[in-house]
Amino acid sequence: MTTKKTLLIGLLALFLLANNNIASFSQAEEEEEFVSTPAHEIEPDALKSSSRRTYDEGITIKEIEISGNMLVPKEKIIDNMQTKPGSIFDRNSLQVDLKKIYEMGYFTDKIKAVPEASPTGVKLRIEVEENIPVTGFNITGNTAISTSELEELFKDQTGLPQNIAQLNDAISKIEKNYSDKGFVLARVKKITDDPDGMVNIEINEGKIDKIKFVGNTKTKDYIIKRNMYTSEGTIYNEKVLKQDLKRIFGTQAFEDVRRVVTASPDDPDKYNLTVEVDEKRTGSISLGGGVDTGSGIFGSLGYTNPNFLGRGQVVSAVVLAGSGVIRSDTDTVRKATIQFEGNWTEPRVANTLNSLQVNAFGRDFASFQVPLAIERRIGGEIEWARPIKRFKNVAGSMSLGIEKIGLREGDYYGSLLYYTLAGVDISERAEQLEGGTFLSVGPSLAYDTRDDRLNPTRGWYNTIKLKQSFGMGGDISQFGRVHGSIRKYIPIMEDTTLAFNVQGGSKLFGELPEFSAFRMGGSYTVRGFREGNLGHGGQYVLGSAELRGPIPILSQIKKIPFVKNVRGALFFDAGKLYNQAISNRIFDRPGYGLAAGAGLRLNIPGLGPIRIDYGFPLTKVGKYGEKKGRFNFGFGEKF
Repeated sequence: MTTKKTLLIGLLALFLLANNNIASFSQAEEEEEFVSTPAHEIEPDALKSSSRRTYDEGITIKEIEISGNMLVPKEKIIDNMQTKPGSIFDRNSLQVDLKKIYEMGYFTDKIKAVPEASPTGVKLRIEVEENIPVTGFNITGNTAISTSELEELFKDQTGLPQNIAQLNDAISKIEKNYSDKGFVLARVKKITDDPDGMVNIEINEGKIDKIKFVGNTKTKDYIIKRNMYTSEGTIYNEKVLKQDLKRIFGTQAFEDVRRVVTASPDDPDKYNLTVEVDEKRTGSISLGGGVDTGSGIFGSLGYTNPNFLGRGQVVSAVVLAGSGVIRSDTDTVRKATIQFEGNWTEPRVANTLNSLQVNAFGRDFASFQVPLAIERRIGGEIEWARPIKRFKNVAGSMSLGIEKIGLREGDYYGSLLYYTLAGVDISERAEQLEGGTFLSVGPSLAYDTRDDRLNPTRGWYNTIKLKQSFGMGGDISQFGRVHGSIRKYIPIMEDTTLAFNVQGGSKLFGELPEFSAFRMGGSYTVRGFREGNLGHGGQYVLGSAELRGPIPILSQIKKIPFVKNVRGALFFDAGKLYNQAISNRIFDRPGYGLAAGAGLRLNIPGLGPIRIDYGFPLTKVGKYGEKKGRFNFGFGEKF
């Protein structure tokens, strides 16, 4: 039995050596070794149809040896092979394994599989040739993204044979990294290898060669350009440009703004940017009228031009005349109202970040500040403002104004009656009617991250303003106030925003006259109450919350364009006064109020929303007052 077994093993060994066409996958020698197809040319589908067999498939792999690998671990190569020690030797499987090893990316196509027969099985030797080792990466052309950030994408390749697949993947990640930051034109321009293993990567970030403007026949080019952070020589950034176009459109001088990007004919590595605009007629005269709880039946004549002389300056003027308050109020006289206001704004003085606004006004109306008085104010103000570069989203301003305030009795006998009933000497009435001419100065700061100034849906808008007034003759020498506001906008679902506002104010210097005291009640404080009906005081706090969004029923109507500009709001207001004025006691004003209600917002493109609110008081005014709902009107959101 021993002799027969020895003989069978010898015959099997001779059979294996005779079928030597599997012994090599890369070269043909005099021993008639099998010449394999190069690994990168192997087609797996062709392998499936091959019926050629050179070994008995019952013979198993005893051992797998890897040679030629200096930097890539043996285990990593074997992990990519289907053939393992103990596997049945199969030529097709081995061809697939060679292709998988090549596709690892670390080796040339000179990969050989050399089987060695033995009495106990097959020893398989895989011979590989590694690519040149990578000693480092030299990245050039990058300015928008740091070299260290880009090198992080290649850190796993240094010290290993160059891997084309991993290199291509890292290049894709470079371009995606640029694109995610808005640099959508950035590309890897060229890759070269040095003999020492250094890989050179040159990046073209997509610089802008020239910018031109098309369609602006009236508006000067520099007016458009000054609204852009994008400029010639900068790297094209889609996110920055979108904000630029939004600011250009926000000037209200154009119906539409577009951009076109083309390759520069002068430099193939750069791009030309064309900003196309459709100008609109910006000067408009308005003639209107209506009914308002404060002005009564009124008519108005106005002129507005947000692009005066094509220089981006805003000019506006309005004259309004009204019959006075509609219904009789115990503390407000019936007096015809007339007012005028003119405004000129230069948003970018001498193409700098400074803005300048000049305002002039005149008003004669039944006072909401001093009960049963008629108030006349004539004056003007100049305000300078600019962003503070050191602090992102922060801007500062300084105002200088002059105002002449005149107060006269509107109903002497009514005043005498209420003073007497309240037990207050009528001589104090003269102090309430004390006016004068005042020079004022007021610094302010604003922090603004809103996504839209007219209809914000997210972000913060916080302000603080001081105003010091100096009397120019008269009994009132000087007084000062400070006012602060915090506003937060939170998107809670599509097209719906939750908005919060907390604000307050206080006197700073001197005695605050009643014509300049803080007023509570009305469209911009606690809605559902008449203007000033909650009283006046030297300090106040006010909080409001609003839920703004589409009206469920109207939002389903798609065919009427007007409907998409109508939105709704639910609100709650609460406010309280401190250091209350004497008129609160005379006219039995509570000094605080709570109200809840709902409203409509009609959005006018370029101007913002017209606001109609119906508030229901949760507190009453006066001893015999009743809680009655009230409409309040205003332009723009309350906050």
